[in-house]
Amino acid sequence: MEFGIWNLGLIISVIGVACNKEEPIPSYIHIDKINFTTNYLLEGSSSNKILDAWIYIDDQQVGAFELPCTVPVLAEGSHEIKIWAGIKENGIAETRIKYPFYETFSQTVILTRGQITTISPTVTYAANADFTWLEDFEGSSHSVCNSGVTADSIMTITTAPSDVFEGTGSGKVSITSSSYIGISCAKYILPQGGASVFLELDYNCNTEFNIGIIGYTANNTIDVQWTSLTLRPTTGWNKVYINLGTEVSNATNSTKFSIFFSMLKDENLANSYFYLDNVKLIN
Repeated sequence: MEFGIWNLGLIISVIGVACNKEEPIPSYIHIDKINFTTNYLLEGSSSNKILDAWIYIDDQQVGAFELPCTVPVLAEGSHEIKIWAGIKENGIAETRIKYPFYETFSQTVILTRGQITTISPTVTYAANADFTWLEDFEGSSHSVCNSGVTADSIMTITTAPSDVFEGTGSGKVSITSSSYIGISCAKYILPQGGASVFLELDYNCNTEFNIGIIGYTANNTIDVQWTSLTLRPTTGWNKVYINLGTEVSNATNSTKFSIFFSMLKDENLANSYFYLDNVKLIN
């Protein structure tokens, strides 16, 4: 039985207290995966990279567990189980969090000592998630513009099945010399003061590329420009959840923001490329 954990919390303490007495028989909660659904027209694709289940019993934290998991708990009878979907913030294994824009799953179950209770949670986006920018590259045009800075390529929509993540199109940048810099065509008003702001996207690349944020003053001049994350080459499609909340809140003189993508050609390759799909700016 796999038991992948990094925070057993209540379980360990309770079992530890009882180790010199008659050992209690735990009940077990099994979760194979957390399903995720969306309203495509309003929220885009259901693409996700939910890796962990943050489990609570009767509002007491049990711990965070990598999926699939089978978790022993010293409880029996009827209990309310709450599950949060967990992700890697910025794609980093050491920063695993409950994703703030996924709804919490809740179910009352009957736990029986010595038996496994299987739960199959399904989550959606939270009702208060605001989709400021959605780009799925499914139309004849897209919303990533040239920056006006020296660059040797533009982002296009590829419909080649071997290049597309899902649907009929994905964004493609391929450079044979120099560099690429693209920017969201629109500027967005984003919440500050410590509010959560995330950029989700699916990507595939053979060369590292940067994703960052530009803040503009009320006079539409650039206030700040920060690289938020550098994504490394992949062996296929990957998904990342980029936390932009700190940058947005720290840009206290900025009233609007845009997102940029940049890449320098790898001199060891004939061409450097990256593909994007399902870009979502959420707050």
